[in-house]
Amino acid sequence: MVNYFLTLHLHPSIPSDSQVLKGEVTNEMTLLEGVILLLSKNKSAFELLIFNDDIRPGYLLISEKIELRTTKKLFNKIGSNIEIKIIPISHGG
Repeated sequence: MVNYFLTLHLHPSIPSDSQVLKGEVTNEMTLLEGVILLLSKNKSAFELLIFNDDIRPGYLLISEKIELRTTKKLFNKIGSNIEIKIIPISHGG
């Protein structure tokens, strides 16, 4: 088992104690599992973004200029350190 760092950058409109969440994940997890794990440590962001073990509609998850949900990359296993930006679709600009 190999550990990597997952970093989530939350858009300022997402209520959270911190706009950057960072934690260790393993190569046995999918990106979605890693995102849910990190968000579970931040109650307000978790309640807003997660429903039935999935990301609610209306949010983009972008990493290295790729939107992870529409490209189905959220279901890939974690293979390196990764940074993901979570942005509401209607962020206003």
